Amino acid sequence: KQWYQRRVRDPMYSFSLDPFDDSKIVFVSDNSLMFLKDLDLCKAPSSNINKYNLALGSKVVDTAQPCITGDYHTHSNSMQGLIEVVHSPFCRNKLLLLYPRQITIVDLELMHATGYILQDRGSSQFIDMYVCSSDNVIYCLHDSGAISIRRYSHTEPYQQETCYQCLVVSEAMRLCKSAKLIGLQAKPFTEEKLLFMLTDGRIVGWRLFDCDGPVDFLSEVRWEEEVRLVMIHNTGSNSSPPYTAKVCPPLSTKNSHFYRPLLALGSNSGSILIVDLTTTKTIKEFTIHTSSVCGIEWVANRRILSYSNNLGNSGPIKNELYYTDINTGRYQLLRTATKDRDDTPIVGIKVSYLHQYFIVLLKDRPFELWDLKSLNIIREMPSNFPSVTTLEWSPTQNHPLKNAKFSKKADDVIVESTNPTEGPVREHFVFTDTDGVVYHLMVEGTVIKEGTRIPPDSQTGLINSIAWRGDLMVLGDSTGHLSFWDLKARQSRLVPTSRGAIKKLLLAPGRNTQLLLVMFNDGVEIWDCAESEVLSSIKSSKIGEVVDVDWGSSDRPVIVNESGAVHIMDVNLDTAPNPVTALSLHTPIWLPFIYNQKEMMNFKIYVQHMGWQENWDMSSPKCCTPVIWEAMLHTLKLRNKFSTLSFLERCLVTAALYGDVVEWRLWQVLAYYLDQSSPLSSAFDIVQDNTSYLNNQVQNLSVQEKCRSNYSHRQHSIHRHILLGNTDKPVQLLLEVEQDSPHFYRDCLRASLISSVSDSEVAQSTIKLVATNLIANDHLLEGCQLLCLIKKAVDACRYMQNFHQYNEAIWLAKVALSKDEYYEVMKYYIDLLVNKGSRHLGILLAISLSAFDKAAEILLATKLVTIAAPLVESCLEAGKWPESGTEIKHRVFVEYAKYLVSLNNIEIALKYCEKGGEKGKQLGEELRICAQ
Repeated sequence: KQWYQRRVRDPMYSFSLDPFDDSKIVFVSDNSLMFLKDLDLCKAPSSNINKYNLALGSKVVDTAQPCITGDYHTHSNSMQGLIEVVHSPFCRNKLLLLYPRQITIVDLELMHATGYILQDRGSSQFIDMYVCSSDNVIYCLHDSGAISIRRYSHTEPYQQETCYQCLVVSEAMRLCKSAKLIGLQAKPFTEEKLLFMLTDGRIVGWRLFDCDGPVDFLSEVRWEEEVRLVMIHNTGSNSSPPYTAKVCPPLSTKNSHFYRPLLALGSNSGSILIVDLTTTKTIKEFTIHTSSVCGIEWVANRRILSYSNNLGNSGPIKNELYYTDINTGRYQLLRTATKDRDDTPIVGIKVSYLHQYFIVLLKDRPFELWDLKSLNIIREMPSNFPSVTTLEWSPTQNHPLKNAKFSKKADDVIVESTNPTEGPVREHFVFTDTDGVVYHLMVEGTVIKEGTRIPPDSQTGLINSIAWRGDLMVLGDSTGHLSFWDLKARQSRLVPTSRGAIKKLLLAPGRNTQLLLVMFNDGVEIWDCAESEVLSSIKSSKIGEVVDVDWGSSDRPVIVNESGAVHIMDVNLDTAPNPVTALSLHTPIWLPFIYNQKEMMNFKIYVQHMGWQENWDMSSPKCCTPVIWEAMLHTLKLRNKFSTLSFLERCLVTAALYGDVVEWRLWQVLAYYLDQSSPLSSAFDIVQDNTSYLNNQVQNLSVQEKCRSNYSHRQHSIHRHILLGNTDKPVQLLLEVEQDSPHFYRDCLRASLISSVSDSEVAQSTIKLVATNLIANDHLLEGCQLLCLIKKAVDACRYMQNFHQYNEAIWLAKVALSKDEYYEVMKYYIDLLVNKGSRHLGILLAISLSAFDKAAEILLATKLVTIAAPLVESCLEAGKWPESGTEIKHRVFVEYAKYLVSLNNIEIALKYCEKGGEKGKQLGEELRICAQ
């Protein structure tokens, strides 16, 4: 659903949202960056889009010239080569511009470049970057396949710009011309693992290591020690899309002790992939053929026959027929090229039921019969032999067509031997010619005998495929008709499909199954042969153009489409019929959102509350399956210490385990304000404690001062110093104005005013009156500066809030107000955030004020009881829950108990009923009565 539309004149290619303010967004256009400051999903923006050009000179680093200017008509080609624009999630108001040989750090308050990361001309270029949120670190991907890690450094007093030191560079990769790097991504939350992808399908993984081994969190890296990037995995490249597919012989009593459901895929590039259908992983890949693999047949559970030809290419026909052992990888070329043989392409191979023979079908010549044991050709059929359109071997040793009365009597019938030690066992096959005649032939050793000939039906077209099992034979033709033959009852029936030409027919494996898989040009159908009716159907418009089909088991069709995807379906042709829990994975996989959601929520609650278990062990709990439990333990690697973690630590682990960014940040903030263990990073911005926030702002201001280049930049520094309560620095900056400047007179008067501010009551009243008049006449910043000069910063905050300058008000409150004044200003701001819908930030700010009951109340009003109850529980465990919050505590626990009841988690629900006051006890009694 489209909510609104906003048109602009310039094309936009990419964008970046501000992680600290979701109403701000920057768009990348042909020759400008476009900034929008009032983005809202519910209504169209009302403000104008501000356009800025980039002025990138060759000496921009040395001269510190402006990178962003307001002149839209200059530097029309300055955006050439810009790869990406990203807001820094670690530092507010920082924008990073990625070029092939440079990364520019732009301060959005100044609209000016404050730092650069340059790459030498002899070094590899930048392809992509990932800006971390847990540390001031940038991961850079180079076109050589190497990854460099650059970390912010601001230690030298003479440093004039933001500096990122290159601390780690990984090894480069050997890349072929066809393999191009696509992008770089780090693991969420922890950011210690990296992945990048190549166009050939390879995914390369890296991990940070220090002196003690692998690192678990980027924020815990000791950069003063040796840190390195180590490749931890490199997946194989994807072959070109498959051209053919074949599943191995089905499960039987003879192969049950070693059976694995394997799928062989032949690709256009000539490689053969062996895929385990149980784990969905590629276990083997063979590069054998020099052209597209056109067909594959399984000789046994571990050996295959495959053929290819260059029919679509220019030049002489070149056929390749290989016999391959997939266990050892040994292959043998069976059909060598000769002048007589390679004048026509191979169009199919058919292996007999007893694996004694196989037939090679040729396009314009009669077929060849081969001995599968000796891998030698037995016989080439004479030139006057009928042209074969399709062929199928008999699935049994008997020949049910022997006495068939469809036409004339069988000729030269030979009674076959029942003792295999006497020689080769007789086998049978049928084929059709271009006239629709069905031929039945028998093979014994080197002898081929003709059996029955069955004339064509007048209503059928060219026979394209035959499926045969026992007494049932099904033929499909080019007109879309299915002909069902009951060989025992000597009856046949013709059924139209109304779907066009039939490309392939396959009967499901198994003695008692009569399911028929039918492949058309525009999709696939499954038929019930007993009733001659369609059970299910799927079209190419839904699944993609179908390349090949086969049966994975008696009720699992396998469909391969042109994109290379392999769909394992059920009889209803629904994708993904099996849950992940049914896969036989060697390594447990943890993907919480693909499992049963009710089960996953129960499991999350169990993990958070496992400290209540008196005799805790590592066995699978009742609330989840053993597969999920083992996957969690394998992911966390906490088999021996997980039960000893505190309640809040377990909440942090489950948030990371479930990929919940909101909970992760909330528990981190709560952990800091409960035990003051380590300060929050600048990524938490206004949620930081005031001391850390002030230090960050002072450091940022020092960088801005060293990079200022015009009058507006100097005014920004003056404004910030006045709000910080400094007077010497603003006076110094004001007196730097040149005598011929139009601002000379005003700045001199301002410098005199700042220097002469006194504590007298008259001066205070006069300055406050002037400040009030300035604010009333749209000079908000100047009026607030005067209020800060007379120590009325709290009044300045209120004025800023009244004029909707909330970011400025919070900045001033955190750096200038006392604890009580700060609490009042933030309380107003929290209520405003909750009313506007920004409840998450309001909850974090309430926690930063140690107003835990207020945070729980907001969570309860938002119906986030799954977060409210653990928050209260963590505060109680730390002894920080306020005494005035008893009522809200009881309400939270009662609502949480009701939620647990909806999940049928009665055991933990009863424990919370005991903590929920009178209403909780009443609910607990009701639950006990219902249980009885």
